[in-house]
Amino acid sequence: MINNINFHDVSIHGIFYIEEEETLELFLSNNKKLQFEQVIHWDFSEFEKQNIILDIKQYQEIPLWIKEDFGIKEASLLNNLLCFIDSSVGLSGIVIYKNAKLLEDEIS
Repeated sequence: MINNINFHDVSIHGIFYIEEEETLELFLSNNKKLQFEQVIHWDFSEFEKQNIILDIKQYQEIPLWIKEDFGIKEASLLNNLLCFIDSSVGLSGIVIYKNAKLLEDEIS
């Protein structure tokens, strides 16, 4: 569960999408990788020189403000989860997916 992990002040160093596996990976400054599996949609702001996370929240039911800000229809969440990445600087946005894992980054 992403909600139980403290991402405050962790930076996003890179983003990688594996089309064949429908997997989206965020490479983090704490030598970890946040991996989203069976991704059906994402909507991010621009990737900047600094991409510092304020918080990451996972939702099973989409809050009204996210629906309005990102134009999300309730049907997109059928058996999926939504992750909202809130940043203090740089990249922020949403990911709609089936499962997420926090892994040790083997490339760092």
